[in-house]
Amino acid sequence: MNRIVQFLKSSFRLSSRNGTVRYMFPAIISFVAMMGAAVITSKDVSYVRLETSDTTVEAGNQFSIDVFAYAHVPVNAVDVTLQFDSEAVEVLGVDRGQSVLTIWTRDPVIENGKVILQGGTYRKGFLKEHRIATINVRAKETGQSTFEATNVMLLAGDGAGSPVSVADSNNSVVNLYIYDENTSPDSIGVNVNVNLITDIDGDGKVTLKDISSFMAAWHQKNKLYDFNGDGRMTFKDFSIILANFFF
Repeated sequence: MNRIVQFLKSSFRLSSRNGTVRYMFPAIISFVAMMGAAVITSKDVSYVRLETSDTTVEAGNQFSIDVFAYAHVPVNAVDVTLQFDSEAVEVLGVDRGQSVLTIWTRDPVIENGKVILQGGTYRKGFLKEHRIATINVRAKETGQSTFEATNVMLLAGDGAGSPVSVADSNNSVVNLYIYDENTSPDSIGVNVNVNLITDIDGDGKVTLKDISSFMAAWHQKNKLYDFNGDGRMTFKDFSIILANFFF
């Protein structure tokens, strides 16, 4: 991985000396081509995805967060822990009306800044993406916050309860911005929806370290960094993280 970082750094120095970034892109494209045209898709890995009705919410308003699970092999038992800042948001309840889970080992637990969802299905298991639950939330404290799937266990419907490998995904985190009547939501929408997603290491900026992490995940297929929300990790996502790095 250090070789990747050194390659990118040397390419960037070359572009800086010439006063333009145009030389870096062909170099990186050639390097990616040497790695192969690998694409991580939702068919290759299982994961949990969160989707919110709104990432920019006024304090006092209610919104929802949908929890989906994608299974690349049949899964019949799910254990998901969601973590949130209880000072920033309040979880009002969990809607299970459209859940793929037909048996719940216990009612959803909401305590200490966590929501715990545990259940299964009568069938051998579900495949592809299905809704697990919808979390109903109320915004409280102004500022930036996250709602994240921090612990996920999927078990196969193979009669042995075999663990199913679950890939880390940037889509398992919802970045929220809560504002009040003195704040313009238009001024922060782009930062919440784009920059925080491509900032893989969470240091507040997109750097060569983030690009290196992206390249490693692309090559090893152990994580899914899907920046454009199409369920795949492709050259489009690579373009997005590069754009955030340069501009």
